[in-house]
Amino acid sequence: MTRLIVDSYEAGSGTVGGLGTFHDSLFSRLAKKYEVKTFAMMINPALPVRESYKGIIIRRPSFEVDNATALSFLYDLFEHYGIQYDYLNEYEIDFPPYFFRKYSCIPSPFKMAKTDLFIANDWMSIPRSAFYSWLHPSMPQEIILHSFEPGRLGGVLHKNFNGTNDKIDESDFLIQGSGFYTGKRIIRDLEFTLSYRIARRLVDSIILTVSKIHRKEYFIGINKHGGDYKSIEHKVYAIYHGVDTDFYEPVKIEKEYFTIGIIGRCTPIKGFHILPGLVERLRKRIPNLRAHIVTSTRPDNPYYLQLEKEIEEKKLHKLINIDNTFYIGRGKVLLFNEWDVALVPSLYEPQGQVDLEAMACGVIPAVGMGGLREKVIDGLNGIWINPYNIVESADKIYQVYKGNYNGVDIEDLRKNARKTAEYLDWDRRAKVHEKIIEFILAGDIDKIKYIQDELTPDPRDFLG
Repeated sequence: MTRLIVDSYEAGSGTVGGLGTFHDSLFSRLAKKYEVKTFAMMINPALPVRESYKGIIIRRPSFEVDNATALSFLYDLFEHYGIQYDYLNEYEIDFPPYFFRKYSCIPSPFKMAKTDLFIANDWMSIPRSAFYSWLHPSMPQEIILHSFEPGRLGGVLHKNFNGTNDKIDESDFLIQGSGFYTGKRIIRDLEFTLSYRIARRLVDSIILTVSKIHRKEYFIGINKHGGDYKSIEHKVYAIYHGVDTDFYEPVKIEKEYFTIGIIGRCTPIKGFHILPGLVERLRKRIPNLRAHIVTSTRPDNPYYLQLEKEIEEKKLHKLINIDNTFYIGRGKVLLFNEWDVALVPSLYEPQGQVDLEAMACGVIPAVGMGGLREKVIDGLNGIWINPYNIVESADKIYQVYKGNYNGVDIEDLRKNARKTAEYLDWDRRAKVHEKIIEFILAGDIDKIKYIQDELTPDPRDFLG
């Protein structure tokens, strides 16, 4: 049986975020066809060192390496790949959650020699990808990138107001401050510089981004960090995530209020700050209006405190509920079904998962920027809101409340939202990943370009 080794910092019972959800959803399905073993980080001391999870064998390190060992590993990699490393020190790698110490000791080089395909996920996996491309240059790899440091910290925001265009330029981006040089240099060197050099070296290997705009962002970032994206353009493909439509489903709930809901990490790039202004503008137009902010975060988070302060200053505390609960399982499904609109006003969003989860529940997504505007089409299966324009966003949500959005019946939007989720169900997405894997193993990565419409399907094609 074909053997896949996966590198994903969270997986199985250790899953708390989007990367773990992606891993568990995809690889549990691929495990029905391939032997799948995943190496994950010990993010919680209560987790087992070895775990069998839905057909996947998950291994976690039983010990940490020290800073000196982690640093020497990085020194060697950067030296070998011709990347400047004189800035590296213990401070650079000693930041929570200490990825370089807790996640550097597995898997073994000998076991990797028996691997058919190595699949690395995001920046914390790229050192292993580099090491094995050095040690086993004939072993194909698939590197999956989920977001980038400059975007996570707000130096690069998305502004693809009309959807993502095909030009490899900065027209779909809002560059702020240090732009593509925002954030920790070591992470940028892993995401842009090292992944680029791995892709140049390996023949039958590819890099996957999670949306078209994310692919474009990667290419620009490569050039900003001294590379030439055109030399690996043919090895980089965008592919959308999926959603489990058996789990996320419409549930009939008696509603007293018209509810706008937001769920996600409490960071500025998620755009939560527009909600108080939206509610303030809509409170008289929608008498039964309520808003629900769901963000599991530390109570001393400055962004969280600023939200609370603005809600109090605008006297909206009776209309807006800030919920610090971490919803999982059926509780999360019921949460979505309580909402009329799932507001996803992200300023930076390579992929987005909340929109798919909401659509699977038949809830209308009101999305901001980035990859959200590739899966959600305004007036077809959801609505586009401009997170930089509260007036326009309020007017669009008011149309949803009235039951008709630009001439489209809201029930039709809900039905199309659910149909979109069904088309992007993880069972179907896994089949697309199987095709990619078979092309890689056959040495035919150039054939991936012929299934691009399956990698990033346009809702207008399958919704008519």
